[in-house]
Amino acid sequence: MTLATNLLSSTTAATPVSQATSSGAAAKLGADMNSFLKLLTAQLQNQDPLAPMDANAFTAQLAQYSSIEQQIATNKNMESLLDVQRANSMLSATSLVGQQVEVASDSVTLRSGTAQQMQLPALGQAGTARQALVTVTDASGTVLRQATTSLGSDATSWRWDGVDSRGKRVVDGTYKVAVTGIDSSGAATGPLDFTLRGTVDSVSRSGDEPRLSLGSLSVGFGNLRRL
Repeated sequence: MTLATNLLSSTTAATPVSQATSSGAAAKLGADMNSFLKLLTAQLQNQDPLAPMDANAFTAQLAQYSSIEQQIATNKNMESLLDVQRANSMLSATSLVGQQVEVASDSVTLRSGTAQQMQLPALGQAGTARQALVTVTDASGTVLRQATTSLGSDATSWRWDGVDSRGKRVVDGTYKVAVTGIDSSGAATGPLDFTLRGTVDSVSRSGDEPRLSLGSLSVGFGNLRRL
């Protein structure tokens, strides 16, 4: 029964249920099962009458095939549930079109000289920081603009006007932005969390997650922080 055993081993090794789609795995399992049965039939026909095949081993191998088949069926059902979940996520995200939202992002997009409005944390959420230092950099990491603004009891709004530190207007595009807290002595306290505020123009899907478009800025649905 060596040939049939080797074929079963190659099937279980070459078709890991977690790494293949259920449809592809099922097709391969069916083909390997047919080959396995043909080999088994040939071995039964040519077995040594004085040393017959072990029926228990035969039954165990068929049980392994059945177990793999059940795993594939389970994966197929899980894929169907994930498709439903993705569709529901898209429907939920679509309801945000036209609404003002706040999202987490380390980038801003400049379009027609206007960038998304930033919402800086309130004093109670900024630890010992009393001011915020906003730094805008380009794709190469060059600092284009730095601005310091005081924090208030409520969230503070700040918007980059698309001008660099020399007063020159920069071209439209996507730029990195970071915010650092500054305490009353002028010392840096570390990064501060902030959000970008804008209107959702459209919703798309990339992979498993819906993406929200705020002007030319695209962020994942999981980056949504506030409506």
